[in-house]
Amino acid sequence: MKLSKVRRYRKKSKLIAALFAHSPAVMIGLCLPFLIAASVSLRAAATLSLELLAVHMGSTGVALLASYYCPRRYRLPVIVTASTLLMVVMRLLLMVLYPAIVDSLGIYIYLMAVNGLTLTQTRALEDKAKPLPVLRKAISNVFGFSAIVFLLSLFREYWGSGTLWGVPVPAPVQLPGVLVPFFGFILVGFLLAATNLLNKKLLALAIRERALQEARFTVVEEDVQL
Repeated sequence: MKLSKVRRYRKKSKLIAALFAHSPAVMIGLCLPFLIAASVSLRAAATLSLELLAVHMGSTGVALLASYYCPRRYRLPVIVTASTLLMVVMRLLLMVLYPAIVDSLGIYIYLMAVNGLTLTQTRALEDKAKPLPVLRKAISNVFGFSAIVFLLSLFREYWGSGTLWGVPVPAPVQLPGVLVPFFGFILVGFLLAATNLLNKKLLALAIRERALQEARFTVVEEDVQL
């Protein structure tokens, strides 16, 4: 494979790696309960994705400010308070948009205030953290969660309910068992296996790219010596 083709492939794979292969929501399982609970329909996936967007980004912003102006021992209570307030505001907004979905999600709407993804990322911030890399990572986490939960929801709603976004869609067969939590764990397990395979592919590609670069540099160096 030519070096130019390897580089093009690497650029295309960066987004996939950020959303899936390097996503804390998948690889560490920080949002696993939310993935299972919300992936029964596209509307439920949209509801929790919007809530995570507000809670995660808002809490990250508060954590950034706290890294500059708040002693470390007080940061966790400040972050949890901010995420709880954001959760309450988002719940009121989502009740207007998707009241039935909010009711069906039940406690998971409230648990988003202390989701593992937000708490882990915000507590890991160093003193006087640089805003741009932190915010970039935070938005990547949100999009990673959204991409995965929408992918799972698309599969489970279509085969389990015969609908997409609540609209009936003809399906060859209907499998209600797809909607049970146990099947959700199985589906996430297959996704984890695929993600691990993607990690290995990306690692092999990176090694190949490095080898090609070193070989090219060696050829150039030999030409210069001649």
